[in-house]
Amino acid sequence: MPMKIALVCVEDGTVSVGFRKIAAYVKTLNADTTVYYVSQGKYRSLRAMIAGRQGEWSDLRPEDARAIAEPLARADLVGFSSMTGYAGLTETLIRQVRDLNPGTFVVWGGIHPIIVPEAAIQHADAICTGEGEFAFAEFLEAFRAGKDHTGTRNFWFSQDGQVIRNGFRPLMTGEEMSALPLPHYAGEEFIYAPGRGFERMTTGHYVHENGLSYTTVWSIGCPFRCTYCGNTRFIENDEGYRRIRHSGVPYVIAEIEQAIRAHPHISTVVFQDDSFMALPLAVLAEFAAEYRKRIGLPFSVQGVIPSYVRRDKLEVLLAAGLNRVRMGIQNGSQRILDFYERKTPTARIEAAAALLAEYRRYMIPPAYDVILDNPIENREDVVTNLEFLNRLARPFTLNLFSLRSIPNTVLEKQMAERGISLDEISANYIQNVPTLANCLVYLLAIGRVPRWLFEPLARRALPMTAPQPKYRRMLLLLRTLYLTVRGLSHMRFLDFSVITGRSGYFLWRIGIIGFWNRRMVPRFKAP
Repeated sequence: MPMKIALVCVEDGTVSVGFRKIAAYVKTLNADTTVYYVSQGKYRSLRAMIAGRQGEWSDLRPEDARAIAEPLARADLVGFSSMTGYAGLTETLIRQVRDLNPGTFVVWGGIHPIIVPEAAIQHADAICTGEGEFAFAEFLEAFRAGKDHTGTRNFWFSQDGQVIRNGFRPLMTGEEMSALPLPHYAGEEFIYAPGRGFERMTTGHYVHENGLSYTTVWSIGCPFRCTYCGNTRFIENDEGYRRIRHSGVPYVIAEIEQAIRAHPHISTVVFQDDSFMALPLAVLAEFAAEYRKRIGLPFSVQGVIPSYVRRDKLEVLLAAGLNRVRMGIQNGSQRILDFYERKTPTARIEAAAALLAEYRRYMIPPAYDVILDNPIENREDVVTNLEFLNRLARPFTLNLFSLRSIPNTVLEKQMAERGISLDEISANYIQNVPTLANCLVYLLAIGRVPRWLFEPLARRALPMTAPQPKYRRMLLLLRTLYLTVRGLSHMRFLDFSVITGRSGYFLWRIGIIGFWNRRMVPRFKAP
């Protein structure tokens, strides 16, 4: 029986790799499938970026919620995908859809229903609690035929006031991942514009949200089980999530080629894998050879674990066009790393940073993730972290996040055991508490601080829970300087993967980006 399906990504939609993959798969199962994005973009304004405020939908007007829901309610089945940060908005949209058409069947997928299934199932007819492709195919076949679909694995169902909880399917193999259709990208799809309704997506929408970059995920899985990470929930469901799985090299290269055909302005590829450099050297070498031959663009690797940073892997990737890495270091205090169950000694982090620094000529300064504002930190932890960052090999920049507790993670249990209210943890993970210690971290993100200045400042640094003055203006000034320095480092390579908008697109149109990449950017040649 023919059906009308609406798929809705409720997050930073155009970079949601998982959603693009499931959308492509569902369209092979059901031709009348429309893809929608409800995306706030990366930032609303430069002012919000400097202040550390992400664009949020907390002020969504009722008329906007209604306008979003109206085309969705005309579908027989609506599939929502969202992360936990967008769960409130998703719940609002589900209510609006039900109000307009109680007969529409609502499925909720994405990360949120996996992490918090008991909450998500209260709002939807069904939720997907694991990998969605094969599970959705099984569900849809039964649903369209009018048969009992409530036994579908990787799904929970709400029926007659009862919740039906099913177990899990086996995780996809690399061969199965290679057989999936290429992600849905730059085809017929629609994005919501407040006050105007859904618009057919154009190149301008992609440039606004992604700059000149294409974002993808090649490998899935992470060998670590850090307590703050949503992966801990995935691992509880299936230990296989700790094993790294990936499609074949031909698949990921074909995916990138497809994107470039649709958008020739793409000048950088961004891999958001959790553990890219944990892939075997032979796999990375095969990828590098094909990428260099068939793609030839600079690329960045966002998921780097210090334990897997090796010279041979790094040089293979540099020769293929690697120009930036993002590595999680989280903290320079071993006590805090142990609290997070982050299995990387600080000495190994320093060694990885020193190795990356050797190739500074060929790369934008690496970005290191650091978690601030942890209520269990004491003064010794704070000072140890500052000392660690000040001696770390340069150049680098920092991604500075306030600790945020994802529901149902080990971190949430750790805080409860210590009697710490989750309200003490910042709800906005990029809006840091304006303590002197955090101001000093931003200063260290700009450059090394001489000892004569560092020592008196460090003596006054206190953990977030200690009574102390707040330095809002100083933090704002240092964040502005930090973002300026970071932007200039990207301009050295004319990289517009972080700086979005039409300025980069204009430079590409007149040929400057291509010329710069060919002639002005130094290229690493493997020994």
